Amino acid sequence: MTDEAARDRPYESHYPLLLEQVTSARVKAHFAGVVEGDVVRYELPNIAALNFVMTGALGGGVTRSLALDAHGKSLSSALLDLEIEGELCP
Repeated sequence: MTDEAARDRPYESHYPLLLEQVTSARVKAHFAGVVEGDVVRYELPNIAALNFVMTGALGGGVTRSLALDAHGKSLSSALLDLEIEGELCP
């Protein structure tokens, strides 16, 4: 990565650490009691992102769930509580 790219997208240097530590198994354990099915991780390296699909987390889906957050948007905020070990500042 060039110096200019590093300044424009500093988060990219953290992506390998996230790939290593934010696994499907850890996410499923983090949401124990909320996720009833599988957790599948999709890697998006072009934008240094991870997407998780958590089966059985919404009580039957958006149209059937009685949850206040039927779309599961608050789950992404809850994932921020997952502990990451390692150096985040390059």
